Amino acid sequence: MAELNRGQQALVLAPADKKAIGVAGAGTGKTTTILARARHILEENKTGNVLLITFTRAAANDIKNRLEAAAVSDENVSASNSVPSFDMRRVMSGTFHSIIALFIRRYAPEVGLSANFSIIDENSTAIMYRNLIEGNPLHEQFLTGWALTDNEKKLAKKHFNLAANTVSILVNMASPEELLKGEFSERTLNALIKSHRTITEENVGQVASFTYTLFKESLSDGKRTNTVTYDQILFLGYLMAQADMLEKDRAAFIHTIVDEYQDTNPLQDAFIRYFAGEKLTIVGDVDQSIYGFRGGQPTLILEHAKEAAVYNLTENYRSGQNILDTANRIIRHNQVGSTIRKDLEAGRADKSPGIVDLTIARHDYQETDQLVRDILRRHDLGVPWSDMAILIRSRMTLAGISKKMAEAKIPVYDTTRYADFMKSEVMLDTLNFLKVFVNPKDIYAFMGVIDRPKQGIGPTTLAKLQEYADKRNVGLVEYLLSKDVSELTPALKKKIQKFVGTYESVFQAQSNDHIDLTSLIGYIFKSFGYEDWLMGLQNREKYAQDLKILKGMVKTFEEEFRRENKNPTLFDVANAFVFDMSSSAVREEDKDGVCITTIHNAKGLEWRYVFLIGLEEENFPGTKIIDTEDLESERRLAYVAFTRAKDELHVFASQTRAALSQEGESLKPSRFLMEAGLAPSRFLTD
Repeated sequence: MAELNRGQQALVLAPADKKAIGVAGAGTGKTTTILARARHILEENKTGNVLLITFTRAAANDIKNRLEAAAVSDENVSASNSVPSFDMRRVMSGTFHSIIALFIRRYAPEVGLSANFSIIDENSTAIMYRNLIEGNPLHEQFLTGWALTDNEKKLAKKHFNLAANTVSILVNMASPEELLKGEFSERTLNALIKSHRTITEENVGQVASFTYTLFKESLSDGKRTNTVTYDQILFLGYLMAQADMLEKDRAAFIHTIVDEYQDTNPLQDAFIRYFAGEKLTIVGDVDQSIYGFRGGQPTLILEHAKEAAVYNLTENYRSGQNILDTANRIIRHNQVGSTIRKDLEAGRADKSPGIVDLTIARHDYQETDQLVRDILRRHDLGVPWSDMAILIRSRMTLAGISKKMAEAKIPVYDTTRYADFMKSEVMLDTLNFLKVFVNPKDIYAFMGVIDRPKQGIGPTTLAKLQEYADKRNVGLVEYLLSKDVSELTPALKKKIQKFVGTYESVFQAQSNDHIDLTSLIGYIFKSFGYEDWLMGLQNREKYAQDLKILKGMVKTFEEEFRRENKNPTLFDVANAFVFDMSSSAVREEDKDGVCITTIHNAKGLEWRYVFLIGLEEENFPGTKIIDTEDLESERRLAYVAFTRAKDELHVFASQTRAALSQEGESLKPSRFLMEAGLAPSRFLTD
């Protein structure tokens, strides 16, 4: 245990029969301490098991592998003793869901299930709620409770993702007592209000009541179908605990260790309080609680801190002191967690203070150009690509970055949702619309847009149209554009003629010298009613976000293309965009390259050089900040971003950003820059 520092040793040696809390700041050797704690307890107690709970399968597997390695090492220490100091069979590790699911399977009949029950995925969950609502008196309550538009009602009848999402929020945000009684706190109701634009203070009570009824109906349906949802797993675990079904299992474990406790929700906390009692070690950091949208409540650690010994792990082995000072300054502005917070101190052997600087750009394309130059310069000095990372708050900040990185031949490992966006319906539909514009003979693109939005031209109709085209020995698009469609029924002919007429007007748009690519796409969307159609769908908020990202991406692309090419035509710009975006969509990611990731995805990771992009108001912190709780959550996210850097932290902000700012408007620097004590190191001007 000599390799552990004083704070780590104190937590490891804490009495196993009493509750202990490890406040583990970023980079303080949390996992090493957890492993040492588990090993110490097992060595001190020759019988009984230890339960290790994490929040991800990856973390659970990492802990398991490291414990197994330690056990093997013990076996090799002494040839005379082939029995390790602890037996891996005495360790149970997993996520909350996996461990509780195991208990449910063990006692399935007691909760109305069979041992072979299945856990249904998100899509199946939405179908389940659809089946529960349709043909049920609840149906009208559902349609009216959210104040849905007529178009939203139509899609709601088909998918019911909204119901599934609302149930999930209720289950993850509410306390067990609320879920048992159906009476909800202001905090829970506020979470519902934040979840969907149509839920307001006026109708949230009705929505909560309906959602609670639906949740109870889903539990009954689960018994009928022998299925459980992910949300139901946590609730059933709590019910089992309340009914003392797990008494034998509780007795078998001498201690429970829970990692990342700041991300627990009330149901998980209640389960742990029952299962572990005082034989519990909690490890977490309120200042790194960034999953409030999934139900994580950092205040739960504070409740435990009132009744347990608190051990602070403040010696950071990751970052230079300059980086830590910056992070310490910003997080001091948060009130939640202030009672147990301690400043991080550098414990690196090399004692390097680290570098922190701030770059302010007039335009985001200048920011991107400088970012690429900075990365190239460090690589030329011998820094591996994989030692560098670009962190972003949201995907909107990505416009132009991936393209410039590719042009500079910088390998990229993109872990963000950017790749998902490139494969999203909005992007794929846009590319198909433009592909038909660029090449009317592209049958595959045509088939992708012929029924977007719905025009009653489905697979069966398309097959018939293709049959007619084959008889004339022409392509499908050519057949339809010929207007000689005498074989078609009057109704189908009307649909086709409307579609063809619309596209012909789109083709004519390219003759307008003043139209740009953004306007062309807008014209296509308006002509086909595409954007209005999307806004009538259930996932309208996601589609609205994707459309916003698309517009910013198109604007950035066209500005760069026109700067780099002399007097390009609209056709040239559209063709280049289709080619570039299509290539990007299939480009292989290089895990040895520069990492591009969201801050949420960066949690638990580290790099020598971190470039943090987009520190502007309305971007970071974002536009949905409505109260102190939201602001503190955003500030914790900034804290997590800062503490990912080992040697250098380079922060960027731009006065204009294509995806965010309107023409002539200037973005304000993020308030977090001042709180962190960051002054501009350089200005990028025209």
